[in-house]
Amino acid sequence: MPSSLESALTIPAHALAATTLDPTVLGPLPPDVLAEATFGMRYDVGDILGEGGMGIVRTCVDRRIGRDIAIKSVKPGRGTHGDAGTRFLREACVQGQLEHPAIVPVYDLGRDPDGTLYFTMKRIRGMTFERIVDALRMGDGTSLASPERGRDLEPDAVRQFSRRKLLTAFASVCQAVDFAHERGVVHRDIKPGNVMLGDF
Repeated sequence: MPSSLESALTIPAHALAATTLDPTVLGPLPPDVLAEATFGMRYDVGDILGEGGMGIVRTCVDRRIGRDIAIKSVKPGRGTHGDAGTRFLREACVQGQLEHPAIVPVYDLGRDPDGTLYFTMKRIRGMTFERIVDALRMGDGTSLASPERGRDLEPDAVRQFSRRKLLTAFASVCQAVDFAHERGVVHRDIKPGNVMLGDF
């Protein structure tokens, strides 16, 4: 990784700030408000990057703009159980309103042709704090090559991540959390696996 790190912290909001839009106060949104008639022409959805209890994040190409992004959608069947759809909308709106360099920006929100809720966001290329710490525990010879790159292209963990770099990234994460807290948003699942250090 280059010498400057950009830490990215996705804030799946479970509590709303008074300064943010709460989609639940608007009442149920008609399905056509979020319908994306050109979804198939605009987005080329790829492989799974990760998944949680409520959603799945996949690689995606936004053909309209010509960039790689990530798309998060409600897991099949989850959008119909209880308030999963409302919670998903809330997460997208709150994350989209938390404009901070260390919080992943949201680009779009809608429903695909099957009616599944989704939102698109910046795709962060890098490694989780968890992976970095595990590699450092294993010692100097551990390669941190990402799956998208050849193993020969990445230096070992100890040379790549000095204590200073890691502490600088950690401070950036703390500032992002403070920024969210100032707006009434509590993360509730902060852990090394949910903090990603981007390439830049």
